[in-house]
Amino acid sequence: MTRRGPSLELAEQVAGRVGLSFSASRKEAVASAIDRFMVRRGIGEGRSLLDRLGSDEDLTDDVISAVTVAETHFFRGLEQFELIRQTILPELLRRRPDGSPLRIWSVGCATGEEPYSLAILCEEEGLLDGVRIDAADISRRALAAAKAADYGEWALRNTGPRLRQRYFTSCEGRFRLRERLRRRVDFAHLNLGADALPSPGKRLADFDLILCRNVLVYLEASAVCRVARQLLACLSEGGWLLTAPTDPPLGKYAPFETSITPAGVVYRRIMAPDTRKSSIACVAPVRRQTGKPAEGVPLARARVVPAQRTTGDDAAKAIARQIRSRFDLGETRQAARLAAQAIETHPLSAELHFLEGLSRMASGETDAAAAALRRVAYLDGKLAAAQFYLGICLKDSDPYAALRALENALTSCLSRPPREHVTLMPEATAGHLAQRARREIGTIRRLLGSEAG
Repeated sequence: MTRRGPSLELAEQVAGRVGLSFSASRKEAVASAIDRFMVRRGIGEGRSLLDRLGSDEDLTDDVISAVTVAETHFFRGLEQFELIRQTILPELLRRRPDGSPLRIWSVGCATGEEPYSLAILCEEEGLLDGVRIDAADISRRALAAAKAADYGEWALRNTGPRLRQRYFTSCEGRFRLRERLRRRVDFAHLNLGADALPSPGKRLADFDLILCRNVLVYLEASAVCRVARQLLACLSEGGWLLTAPTDPPLGKYAPFETSITPAGVVYRRIMAPDTRKSSIACVAPVRRQTGKPAEGVPLARARVVPAQRTTGDDAAKAIARQIRSRFDLGETRQAARLAAQAIETHPLSAELHFLEGLSRMASGETDAAAAALRRVAYLDGKLAAAQFYLGICLKDSDPYAALRALENALTSCLSRPPREHVTLMPEATAGHLAQRARREIGTIRRLLGSEAG
């Protein structure tokens, strides 16, 4: 059977059927993933695949898995969990003199590690009986695994011995969450790209805290705009929304109160003037971390600073020139620090995020570099330089994600004249970067091929 190359039209139709949408920079990679999926499943025609989506739940879940990354683990994003523990929960409790339950929602919960981490955190703080946790995901298979609450060693890699012993029972290398924690989380199927929100009849409204992390990355700009407004409407007055560092910024899509913290950007539904306090002025005891903090050790206090919208492009460019000078002198750690500081004032500057990523990459901080480069990709998905270096960062830890990023970089370069200089990489041309991307793609494909064999 002879197959044609991946179809962008089919990719858009498939993504729409399963409730996903993708930025233009990722559609070629998604099309390739769907094409490979059809080969594996012996599906010869796109119409046959489309006809089965929705009615065949297993096939639908397999397609979702093919075009998304389901990587998760307990307490993923430690800094945000510290922000919740030391800032958000105390602030919410101060505004709840009547003792009514706090409501938390984990959107895109995958196999349950995130909402169960929230349950453990609340239990550690003695708050679990006064908290109601809901969780939702598009994959029914993932939800079934979440309800079983049975995990391997890798899912608990960020969880210390004390928490494992207290909250899990272990048997033959598996860890099952204790019943008290399991029954505190309610799971439901949700197609964020299609389902109507808020939905009070389904208890999907009036949340005090929403976590929607590593979900918006799978939506194109128009869908992000719609979902941002829906999430805002699902928050109670003064409620908080946390997204992942890799997710696109939401401040331009909905009237959130946006703040910068060392744990990343956080969003709130604005409180009425007569109830608003200075609770956000001096709160978050969080710091950037390169490793796991010791359990029970409080972290240094830091301020939550209101974010400023980027209007001073000239100022950002001037700072970027200073950072590049430091980088060129080999002072990569100082360049990274300068970039991180500048981003607090110019959070929407793709160049500053790119320079932070490049500097951290040169300093060996691969995870932090990848996070910064992902932010660039979602600020401007057409920047081939960011996609290329993101692929380089990920090729050892996540070769499939690296392949997608490098393919995005190649597609972007091939759409431009070969001699055109690459944005953010003035020393390189589109033709030169395309050659480099092809070499890296070939290396990764050979590696994946050898592992499959």
